[in-house]
Amino acid sequence: MSFSSDIKEKISVIETDCINCKRAQLLAMIRYTGRIKDNTVMLVTENESVARCLVRLIYENFDYKTDFEYKEKSRLYEIVVYDEEIINSIIGLLTMTKDDHTEITPKICCRDSYARGAFLGGGSISDPHKSYHLEFDARYEPEADRLCNLFNSIGIGAKTTCRKGRYIVYIKEYDAIADVLGMIGDTNAALDIYNISVEKDIRNNINRQINCENANMDKVADAYMKHLAAIEKIKKTIGMDKLPETLQEIANVRVMYPEASLKQLGERLENPIGKSGVNHRLNRIIEIAESIKEKTAAK
Repeated sequence: MSFSSDIKEKISVIETDCINCKRAQLLAMIRYTGRIKDNTVMLVTENESVARCLVRLIYENFDYKTDFEYKEKSRLYEIVVYDEEIINSIIGLLTMTKDDHTEITPKICCRDSYARGAFLGGGSISDPHKSYHLEFDARYEPEADRLCNLFNSIGIGAKTTCRKGRYIVYIKEYDAIADVLGMIGDTNAALDIYNISVEKDIRNNINRQINCENANMDKVADAYMKHLAAIEKIKKTIGMDKLPETLQEIANVRVMYPEASLKQLGERLENPIGKSGVNHRLNRIIEIAESIKEKTAAK
C-alpha cells in the first residue's frame, strides 16, 4: 500500500457529529471526484476506502442510500446518483458555495473537514523518505484557487500550477505538509514526516562531515606526495646533508608521519613550532628541489 493510500484509509473512517463538517467534507469530495452527466451525478475514485466514505456521507447528508461499483476495466470505483431530488440537493450544495467556502466552513473543524475531503478526493503525497511533495488535483482553476487560499490563510504555503489542462495545488515544505496531515486527521503521518526530516538532517550532516574529512585527507595525501617527491629529489642529487639542520629535521619527520597534519608535524620536532613554521620549511624544501630541476635542465 502506498503512503497516500495508507493515509486515505485512516482518515476515511473519521466521523463527526457536526453537520457542517459532514457537509464540508462531502462537498470537497464531490468537487474532486464528481461530474454531472446524463441527469446523474457520478463520483469516481480509485480507492475503495474513499468510495465507502462517499456512500456514508451521502447518507448522512441527504438520507439517501447508495452503493459503489468496481469497474474492472478502468479499475475505478463508481457511485452513481439517479434520484432527481438528491441530484438537485447536490447541485444546490455546489451552487451555494460556488465562489467562497466560508458558509460551508464556519469553524476550524469544518475547514479541516473540507481539507480532508479534498485529500480523499484528489490528494496524493510522495513517500517522505524519497521527497517532500503533497498535491491536490483540483481539476478546475476556481477550486485550485479556493483550496490554495484556504491553506495560505492559515500560514501553510501552497501554490498552484496547471498540468495537462488540470489545475493542481501543491506543497513541498515538509513542515507545511505535516501541518496539512495534522489538519486532515492523520497525526501519526505528520509525526513521521517530522521524524524523517530529522533523520535526513542527521544523515546529511554526517555525510557532509565525512566528505569534509575525506577532502582533508586528500589534501594531506597530495601535500605529502609533493613533499616526498621534493625530498627524494634532493637525496638523489645534492644530498640531504646539504640542507640546514632545521630542514633536514622537518624532512625526516615528514617522511616518518605521512598522515600527520602540519600542526602534528610541528609538535613532533625537537623544538616544536606552529603550522605556519612547518609550512614555511616544507615549502622551502620544495623550492630547493625545483631549483635543482631548473639547474639540471639548464645543463
